[in-house]
Amino acid sequence: MGTAPEIDATAPVPGVRGVSLVALAKDPFGYCMKAAQQGDGLVRLGAGPVRAYLVSHPDYVRHILVGNAANYIKGSIMDGIRLALGNGLFTSDGDFWRRQRRLMQPAFHNRRIQRMAETVVEATDASMASWAPAVANGTPIDILRESVQINITIILKTLFGTDIDDKRSTRLHDLTDQVFAGMTRRVWTFFVPSWLPTPGASAYGRAIEALDQEIYALIAARRAALADGDAGEDLLSALIQAEDAETGERMSDRQLRDEVFTIFIAGYESTATGVAWAWHLLTGHPEAAARLREEVDRVLDGRRPGYDDLAELTYTRQVVSETFRLYPAFPMYFRGSVEDDVVGPYAIPGGANIIISPYATHHDPRHWDDPETFDPDRFTPERYDARARDAYYPFGKGQRMCIGEPMSLTIAQLLIATIAQAYEVRAVPGAQVTGRYAMTYQPKNGLPVVLTPRG
Repeated sequence: MGTAPEIDATAPVPGVRGVSLVALAKDPFGYCMKAAQQGDGLVRLGAGPVRAYLVSHPDYVRHILVGNAANYIKGSIMDGIRLALGNGLFTSDGDFWRRQRRLMQPAFHNRRIQRMAETVVEATDASMASWAPAVANGTPIDILRESVQINITIILKTLFGTDIDDKRSTRLHDLTDQVFAGMTRRVWTFFVPSWLPTPGASAYGRAIEALDQEIYALIAARRAALADGDAGEDLLSALIQAEDAETGERMSDRQLRDEVFTIFIAGYESTATGVAWAWHLLTGHPEAAARLREEVDRVLDGRRPGYDDLAELTYTRQVVSETFRLYPAFPMYFRGSVEDDVVGPYAIPGGANIIISPYATHHDPRHWDDPETFDPDRFTPERYDARARDAYYPFGKGQRMCIGEPMSLTIAQLLIATIAQAYEVRAVPGAQVTGRYAMTYQPKNGLPVVLTPRG
């Protein structure tokens, strides 16, 4: 189960049957998930001059991201994303990427994540206090929206060392939504000449410019504070002061902007979405929710959670892991082949667009038993074996694995534990929850829940 078939090398990649490129333009996520069900984990999208391939078999994913990673760069398919993220860690390649990774790695050191844990609990407590009227009246709250607000607070405090008011938080959230919408539209026009106008291009540009103004202002303020002797315990201060050990160079404001834009855009949205999906799954599986509360009560014994508690909150971590299996924050990401290659039995030409889908892999019954079932115990040491590890990659694989993975998992685990300690969370009867793809994969119309205080 999960083993690639034995086929003569350089066999042609099977094409998608019964799904048109028009469907790709209308519903990229739905198109690709239908395509992934065909073939054995590698399928060609489109026909004629379009050279795009969807990859989901773990062996093929490992070849592209680990075995021959140098041949698969953040190619032209990423140009629409580069409009927003610039040449940051997520979009860059080669020597420049390696330099940026060296500069940024210390900013994500474990000690910094430990200090961040207190911010997570404080931000969650502050938001929970604001829920009191709704809780008292039995009024539903949107746990996606609340999780987003909490994560914006955490990211801004951790990244910039600053607090923001609700008005500015809402503006940042709105701008980020607009940027994500623009990315989503632009990335799927890889088969359209770049000079042709595309829907929403002007709005995308305006949202990027507006968010740029916010971020450059924060960079300028932090540089001024450092010049005045501020100790600078935040991530931005660490990035400003980081020196390349080989050259002694520091990041320019433009480089800082690209990295900060990436951290802010990807950081809060992906974690907030994961937390919302976790509560959706838990409200649908009361036995799992009861196990989670029992663990939180036993481990914490009435005190607020901290970083040192995470190792003991094992079932909570399993819930997070299973949530990211069913709903990886970024269900598809992109590469471009440099030279001709052989992936498994198939010939892949140079210059091809490659779409890698952890969502498709995570839902494939060839690699997971009963994959549509929410089962946190998949991630117990006894069951999370080599086969499962190979087929699980919500944060990527190899040297390009997401630098923010430890931070995201820490925030998610602490946020879920903090809420579970205070409330029982129930679904709103009759509420329909569906997903939508906008670079991340999130509940389309939010996620209403009813909270009941725990005694």
